[in-house]
Amino acid sequence: MKASLLLGLSALALPSAYGSSLSQNEARQSGSKSFMGTNLYFLPGMSDQDQDSYINDLANYGAKVVRVWVNQQSGDGHCEKGSKLSVKVPQLETTIGTYNDETLDAVDKVVNKLAQKGIKSIISPHDANSLLGDYRKDVYSDKWGKTKFYTSQDAFDAYDKRVDHILKYKGAHSGKVWKEWSDAIMAFDLQNEPMSPDTSVCKNDDPQGWLCGRAKHMRATLGADNPIRIATGGVGGDISHGCAFARAATRCAEVDLVAVHRYGGRQASSPGQWSSGAGQWVDQAGGKLVFVEEWGVDTGSSDPETELPAQAGDLNKVGMPNLYWQFLPKQSGGCSYNPKSDSGDKFGIFVEGDTDIASVVKGASSADAIQDWSKIMG
Repeated sequence: MKASLLLGLSALALPSAYGSSLSQNEARQSGSKSFMGTNLYFLPGMSDQDQDSYINDLANYGAKVVRVWVNQQSGDGHCEKGSKLSVKVPQLETTIGTYNDETLDAVDKVVNKLAQKGIKSIISPHDANSLLGDYRKDVYSDKWGKTKFYTSQDAFDAYDKRVDHILKYKGAHSGKVWKEWSDAIMAFDLQNEPMSPDTSVCKNDDPQGWLCGRAKHMRATLGADNPIRIATGGVGGDISHGCAFARAATRCAEVDLVAVHRYGGRQASSPGQWSSGAGQWVDQAGGKLVFVEEWGVDTGSSDPETELPAQAGDLNKVGMPNLYWQFLPKQSGGCSYNPKSDSGDKFGIFVEGDTDIASVVKGASSADAIQDWSKIMG
């Protein structure tokens, strides 16, 4: 998710514009149920107490999946979207090829806690926004920048080594080797929003083969029969950028899950904005499973108490699995935050607040899924 996303909300492509080539009945003969979860990129930076409280809330709501990042957290009492971050987490690499396992230890702690509550994790091994050269930049940005990272073989090699290290890491808290921990880890993203810093790469169908090349390497490390899936991570960022179903990913045998990132408008203005395009998404995915990995309600223009159930109901109508951006922990440590006033991210909804999160999450779990997720979700 990009901080600049709100600037383009009014221009987002709607699924209904594509139509639907599968009837709802044809698409929903899967025999499995849908599911809902959330993203929370700063979960590893929270205190044990705040992590436990938040994860308990999600478990009580019936959330099935939480997406986390291998990323830096400032700690030292920094306030992040209403949460006081008390755990300092370094970047995994401050020198290319040298890995700070404290970063993975912090992620392992929350994945382990989620697993104990029956919640699976999706792990993004890197954030493409780190290539933009702003306050999030890392050593990959310094060396290759936003385009060469996806076109240079030495960048490919360095990233493959990073991913290998992550997959082979043995948890300091769980005691589990991540690539062997399918009970807890549903999938690894190729990256968070690959090619979103320079969408010309994915719009040109990834001529140097970054997407499938990284998927092939990841699958080779995981093993051919490993039930942990490989997800695209939202190629190009928001679906309006035209890369979510890039053929370089959908035609790659090693890619298992196509992750859609989409931030739509008010449901009343676009009835069926989710359900009417779902069948077309399934067609475009080339046999891969499709899910919405990021979506959110613009709380600056809509009341989440009514808009969240309206949009979630449309997703559940067609059984499209989804992760919200973001169900936020209740405010802590004197950190004041109002998503409506956040110029770059107005989508947050607090747990234990006025919005009925539990009903929409349970609604997803009771909906027949548009595709068969039984081998992944049980």
